[in-house]
Amino acid sequence: MPIYGPGRWLNPGDRPEWCEVAAAGRFTVPVDGGRFDRHYHDDHEIWFVAEGKGRILVDGAERYARAGDVVLIQAGDPHDVVEVYETLRGFFVETGHPSGGRVGHLHRDPADAAGHEVPARPLPADFPGR
Repeated sequence: MPIYGPGRWLNPGDRPEWCEVAAAGRFTVPVDGGRFDRHYHDDHEIWFVAEGKGRILVDGAERYARAGDVVLIQAGDPHDVVEVYETLRGFFVETGHPSGGRVGHLHRDPADAAGHEVPARPLPADFPGR
């Protein structure tokens, strides 16, 4: 059984033949100089937020995310990390490409592809369960 550790993602080029998952791996958006790119995929994606707190764009709206959350992202839905209040760490799984589906981050325009700095901000008063 392959093990995919820090810095190595499961992807179509190195996954076992029996595995239908398109990609899987870890992500981190630190409070000190984090970057992210607004993107979408041709397949669905699932995030498990393991640590931290932040605001993300998903399902057409900005929403709070925190440790323990599972985020479901529909194929074609642009998603992003908008700001962080604590370093955000998690795990993602892309569910599997449809026939003709493209691999990786897809972007609507060059600005999205370039990515952006994710600002670190104080925890908002309306953050659930502060």
